[in-house]
Amino acid sequence: MNKLIRKFSPTIELLIILILGFGLFIYSSTISFFAVNSDYTHSWGYKITNFSHSTILIYEVIAFSIILYILKVRAWRLTDFNLSFKFRLIWVALLLLVLRNITGGILSKIFEFATVIGDTGTKHVHYGLEANWIVILLFVVINSIYEEFILVGYFFKRLEKYHPAILIGLSTLIRLSFHTYQGWIGIFYIIPTGLIFGYYYFKYKKLWPLIIAHGLMNLLVFLRMQFQWQDN
Repeated sequence: MNKLIRKFSPTIELLIILILGFGLFIYSSTISFFAVNSDYTHSWGYKITNFSHSTILIYEVIAFSIILYILKVRAWRLTDFNLSFKFRLIWVALLLLVLRNITGGILSKIFEFATVIGDTGTKHVHYGLEANWIVILLFVVINSIYEEFILVGYFFKRLEKYHPAILIGLSTLIRLSFHTYQGWIGIFYIIPTGLIFGYYYFKYKKLWPLIIAHGLMNLLVFLRMQFQWQDN
């Protein structure tokens, strides 16, 4: 098996890791988007349950373990992913989070103002938080590391010979492809996330701020559901 893995071309390696990492999520997200989230002419619900997110966690842990094994066999090193940590990076993460939320909020308001979905679009979305906080916190940590490690740390290193605009654009499109289940409003937060995260990483080569900011974004979403901030 190891001999076969070592014979992979860089392109095959990239495809295997992206498909393993995000293929299932892209498929399910696309199905969800076209089934219920393609417009706001009717109400739809988005629920977080112990079963659904425990299943996601199990898959991510298994997929991540396989990916790390493949990378180890192919002589990747931990230093390739720029995971050095300093406490000041927490402040950078907070700044990235604020910048992303402001940009996403502006884009979504412009979208609503253009009457594409109408200013009552978000009122058709009903959130439900039914998972316990052990599952939620595990998801916040594992999912944030999983996505940013593969989509930014690995992806940018594997394609480092290409122009940064290509790297940032492609990583943003991939990120968007498995978040379409959030509907039109979600798109206008995912795009700024991809662009801001991608630009920061290309310029400063620090992965932890992206992981921390991603975790805080997830946590804020769960808190919003828990305390029904969207209704208040």
